Amino acid sequence: MKGIRARIWLQGRFRKGYLVWERGKLLAVGEGGPPRKYAKFCDDLGRMRIAPGFVDTLVHGFGGVGAATAAAVELDRMARALARAGVTSAYAGFYPLSLPRLRAAAKRWDTYAKLRGVRTRFVGWHVEGVFVHPEMVGALPPEGLLEPSEKNAERFVSACGGWLKISTIAPEVPGALDVAEVFRAQKVLPSIGHSKAEYVDCEALAANGSVAITHLGNRVLPLSAREPGPIGFAMEGRADHVAVIPDAVHVAPETLRLWACTSALRDKLMAVSDNLSHAGLPAEDFEAGGQRLYRDGPVARNKKDELGGTLDPLPELLMRRVRDGVLTMAQAIRMGCEVPGRIVGDCGCFEEGKRADFIELRDDNEVGRIWIGGRQA
Repeated sequence: MKGIRARIWLQGRFRKGYLVWERGKLLAVGEGGPPRKYAKFCDDLGRMRIAPGFVDTLVHGFGGVGAATAAAVELDRMARALARAGVTSAYAGFYPLSLPRLRAAAKRWDTYAKLRGVRTRFVGWHVEGVFVHPEMVGALPPEGLLEPSEKNAERFVSACGGWLKISTIAPEVPGALDVAEVFRAQKVLPSIGHSKAEYVDCEALAANGSVAITHLGNRVLPLSAREPGPIGFAMEGRADHVAVIPDAVHVAPETLRLWACTSALRDKLMAVSDNLSHAGLPAEDFEAGGQRLYRDGPVARNKKDELGGTLDPLPELLMRRVRDGVLTMAQAIRMGCEVPGRIVGDCGCFEEGKRADFIELRDDNEVGRIWIGGRQA
């Protein structure tokens, strides 16, 4: 049994409190001093601010490693580097790949899962595709796309070897609703993205179960007076999980603030990094997803000047939005920890029984020390 006393993120702000954990799970959480039976186990960290570990549900890579193509030892290196940035749980992001390449990736990830160490916990995959609209592919490699059908959906899920948790689809494409039913039967969350879906298409997808949105405002129809589309659908609170990239490029700061302050999105809006393989590195140009990309501030672009993902980790992106006044600290932690933690199910907040994943936030809101499963990274 171990514990700490510090300023803990409790009930929407930092309060003097304590965390006690055992075998990687929180045993006791509270405000003020710990009960006598736990006091001797708690290290006093003074006025240190302790926040939940960040949860990123779309990470295509980090530290020079691509999630879809790397060997097990490289995936381990990626997970350790991502942990140092303050991300404690994540879904690996995949571009559309052929079924043989997905099967090969699943084998590499099975080998990676057997390795041990204190690192970011990857709990599954989020594949952007393979059932998306061919005119909304954007920076995704088109060769991995499949025609939406029940049979192809079953083949796709099988090829992922049990790793698939979220998959981006275009609900307006013929056959997509059949795909969604296969996904739900296999406990895979369908997510709207790379799509020309109108509001009615979003309604149809949500009629039989939960639905997410992959990156609100990007590769979907814009909100208009005559067609609300996925953005209007999300702002009404109709989607269960709504992801947004908080880099101030994919979505304007003013738009991000608007969505963060929309009451129907309060407990559904979550931030994703959409990190590429060279995130966290100073590289000015590199190859990812079969394309040559170059750095433009926090994002990467291809030769057509199209956005291709981000190059800074999720905690850094969100803390910048706090520093520039776009988000409050409460909004940043809700979007970066609490809401995505509900998808994963066992992390993102300080509650008894949840994982002991937490980080130190320094006075400048930079990430300091990191604990994953109660062990310091």
